[in-house]
Amino acid sequence: MRKVATIIILFLIILNYQQIHSQKSISKKSTHSLVSERYENLFQIFEDSKNDIETAERYAKAFLLKAKKENDTIKKAEGYYLLARMLCRIPDYDKASIYLDSSITVSKDKNDFVYPAKSHILKANINGSQSKYQQVMDELGKANGYINITNNEDQKYEIKYLFSLLQKNLGAYEKSIEILKEVIVYYEKKYLVDKNYEDDYILSLYAYSSALNYLKRADAADVINKKNTRLSLRSKDSILYDRILLASAITHYLKKEYKSSLDSIQKSKKVAKSKTKRIGTVVTTNYYLGNIYLEQGNNELAIKHLKKVDSLAFSEKYFPPGLRKSYELLIKFYKDKNDASKQLFYIDRLLIADSIMDNDVKYLSREMNAEYTTPNLILEKQRIIDSLEKSKNRTISVFVILSICLLLLFLWNRKKQKLYKKRFQELLEKTSSPENKEILIENDQPKNNTIPEDVVQDILLKLEKFEAKKGYLKKNLTVVKLAKQLDTNSKYFSKVINTYKNKSFTNYINELRIYYAIEELKINPKFRKYTIKAIANDIGFNTTEAFSKSFYKITNIFPSFFIKELEKRDL
Repeated sequence: MRKVATIIILFLIILNYQQIHSQKSISKKSTHSLVSERYENLFQIFEDSKNDIETAERYAKAFLLKAKKENDTIKKAEGYYLLARMLCRIPDYDKASIYLDSSITVSKDKNDFVYPAKSHILKANINGSQSKYQQVMDELGKANGYINITNNEDQKYEIKYLFSLLQKNLGAYEKSIEILKEVIVYYEKKYLVDKNYEDDYILSLYAYSSALNYLKRADAADVINKKNTRLSLRSKDSILYDRILLASAITHYLKKEYKSSLDSIQKSKKVAKSKTKRIGTVVTTNYYLGNIYLEQGNNELAIKHLKKVDSLAFSEKYFPPGLRKSYELLIKFYKDKNDASKQLFYIDRLLIADSIMDNDVKYLSREMNAEYTTPNLILEKQRIIDSLEKSKNRTISVFVILSICLLLLFLWNRKKQKLYKKRFQELLEKTSSPENKEILIENDQPKNNTIPEDVVQDILLKLEKFEAKKGYLKKNLTVVKLAKQLDTNSKYFSKVINTYKNKSFTNYINELRIYYAIEELKINPKFRKYTIKAIANDIGFNTTEAFSKSFYKITNIFPSFFIKELEKRDL
């Protein structure tokens, strides 16, 4: 028995080696020389070249060329289909659709078991990748028409799978899960007896996990992700591994395991580097990176990734329903920052995206957040525009009012300066006339009072001497102190000043000091160099404020203005 087993094993090894060697030798041939190869060999090498676009293209073209030479209609349909599949990997969906149209055209009247239904299904896939959901339904409807005749079970479940994705994209996640459960059971049974169904089984599990993530059933999604990871890693090419990692990242995010989520995304990006970029995967990756960084408080990185989602959506014309959540985050972010301009920009972007999505998805609105429904967005946009307009009007009003105030201030200041100059001139003329001293020290005319006339005359004479000696320049003068100094009765002294000088004692002293300062400033350039404080101190005032107030009260101009005008006129 052992000898027989050994012989069988050796036989299988040799056979496998011959097949590999045969395939390698075939792969080195040119497209035209490949025409002589069997369809099965060409197809197998095409399948094995999933990550080698150039080789896949050469074998797909060889397959089609062979079919054309042999005038085999169904093989031609398959050749066009293979070329379309190859172009989807680039992706070049426009050119792929042209090849699929050719595949459909040559096979539509042949009642074949596989074509043209298979080509319609791939066209539905392409439209789904571009968020053209109405076209997806059209293509699935056409494919289903052929399947009802052929009863092709594999194609029935392909349509069910795509229909589940359509339900998911429309927001009907429960319906999507219900269909996917049926699809998974079918592909699992097929996979157990035929490993060629491996990709279909893994893909259906991935779609199921994604739908669970949308429903925030993280624990259930986690179980599927782990199972799918094991299956994918056992696969010889693991073409879905990057997307499975991304699904795991989303599950981690839902469980608030942000570090694990970020780690899974980085792994997914690393695996995807060697593969053709799928716009849906790139958009989803950036959306969740934005969300993770927002949760971690890294707003700068978060907004960078959310903006990339917006940029990709418009540059690639990719507007899946889930896209609006990214705009909601951007709008909220700039609303919280009181950046009305950016908020308005992303409201406009969302309105455009909504209008595009609404053309394909008629009942998507039931999944929309009430805060960001299109009518509310339009109202919010108008509110912001009104707010900006009001702000603009307020700014203009403030500017106008400020300008008027400045103009009035300028006119008032100009008028005040003219008035000050007029008073300055009057002051110069008044203080420069010798008669003015006689006005300041009034004549001793008799007044009706109770004080004896000889006492009045005595006090007035003493005041004249006091003024001549500039006794008023002493600090802290009071009625009592000065009356005592002049050897007279303080009550009589105060009454004489009130009656004959027509002012209180304080005003009398302050006036003498101010007029002294004026005369001194006029004739003494050195005195002008003093500070206001020094001048105040020099003429008997205790504070600068008391001096300035007295100066203004008596002259109606401030001492600083008086000094500046003297300097200007070089007096």
